[in-house]
Amino acid sequence: MKNNKRTKAIIAVLIMVLSTLMLATAFAGSSTERSGGSSSIYDLPPFKFEKHQYGIYCGKCPVYTAPSESSYRANNGKASVQTDGYQVDDAGYVDGWLLVRYEVKGGWRVGYIPPKYVRGFVSSMAPHFGYVPCTANETIYVTDNVYSHNDSIGVLDPGEEFAILSQYNYYAKKGYDWWYIECEIDGQTARGFIEKSADFTIN
Repeated sequence: MKNNKRTKAIIAVLIMVLSTLMLATAFAGSSTERSGGSSSIYDLPPFKFEKHQYGIYCGKCPVYTAPSESSYRANNGKASVQTDGYQVDDAGYVDGWLLVRYEVKGGWRVGYIPPKYVRGFVSSMAPHFGYVPCTANETIYVTDNVYSHNDSIGVLDPGEEFAILSQYNYYAKKGYDWWYIECEIDGQTARGFIEKSADFTIN
């Protein structure tokens, strides 16, 4: 009798422990709320550029807003950068494409140089992008110029979907605080910047 009671007691304890573990596993990771109630987009790491005052010496290169030759290309499809002897800043490679920032009249344009033009260039940078689907709640202007609130390469209409990839807050103290996004412009994939104050909903 004593052995039977002891065995039953041990089995009961084991059942309770297993039940607790199963419940903990079932609920693990189910919450999407962040510490302090902040959205996950604020956990996306910002990215930066390394300055190359005298260029990267890859000649004249076409620049696209996203890492694909079918993506939107600014300046009426003619955006390009002279990388010899002029300042060109790089943020590293994305799918083999070099993400760069370069000076244009009125600011600094950001975009991607195709792999075949930058062979041999070694970058010390490595951007890490997320992908957070969102929907615009208002008209939102998209720019590829991180030093201007007035230039735009496209517009997101209310109800239009896009995705936040990262933050760009290197010059936030000067009033240039952006979300880096992926969207569509004229039916083509494009990447650019929207202001942090833009009104949108995270899907």
